[in-house]
Amino acid sequence: MCEFCTKYGEGKKWYENIKNYTEEVFHQVNSEEHLRAYLKDFSRSIREDTDQAFSWKKRFPRIYNLIAYPLVTRHLKKTHFGQIVPVEEIENILGQCASVVRLPCVCRKVTIGEGKRYCLGVGMDLTKLFRDVPDISDFERLTNDEAKAFVRHLDTEGQTHSVWTFNTPFIAAVCNCDTDCMAYRFQMTMGIGKVMWKGEYIAQIDPSQCIGCRECMGRCYFGALSYDSKNEKCLADPIKCYGCGVCRTVCINDAISLMDRSHIEQAAHSW
Repeated sequence: MCEFCTKYGEGKKWYENIKNYTEEVFHQVNSEEHLRAYLKDFSRSIREDTDQAFSWKKRFPRIYNLIAYPLVTRHLKKTHFGQIVPVEEIENILGQCASVVRLPCVCRKVTIGEGKRYCLGVGMDLTKLFRDVPDISDFERLTNDEAKAFVRHLDTEGQTHSVWTFNTPFIAAVCNCDTDCMAYRFQMTMGIGKVMWKGEYIAQIDPSQCIGCRECMGRCYFGALSYDSKNEKCLADPIKCYGCGVCRTVCINDAISLMDRSHIEQAAHSW
């Protein structure tokens, strides 16, 4: 299990500990005034602060990677980070949440100019606060079953799923991301900090089932899938894999499964 499970899981995966979605934990680490201010400034921050950090990295790459990158990552671990979670476990979480609302995606509003409703506010009912934040005030309530069906549909589209903290360990959002997500660009494209952590699983491809069609490779945003031309099979790199599992939906032979990361020696400590 990852470091967050050890600290906040109480014997289970930390994001399956429903206590971390509750008002009790929220008030231990945050406040409505602070979260309201944070959300109101969120779109400006991910636009301007990210651009500024990337500018510094391009000017002084070695210094940035040595000093700034770990500082940014440490700060995000305390305040706002996400972890990849496969769709089955997201459905389990949604089934236990007292409140689920669908929100416009602020990340996509910044990156592509469209506030697609791909984000879910989960757990503690924060709708009173959401109404005060223009970027997300246009939300809609979903039943637990509607939310699960929505996320399952996004899974077939190739959206990766993740849980997000607002002052760790309080979890208030489930996001569904692709390469338009600012978190993806922040980490994978710009490399200015670690904001999205790998999941508890890795993809494994059964060579006896794989026909080498390579459809799965088009679904992987993390460069974890490749093609072995000699054997005409696809391969999954356990170090690069984030364990999202969206590659499974396009495999017509069900050759791809998710394995517990801790059972794969070379990936057990790769987060």
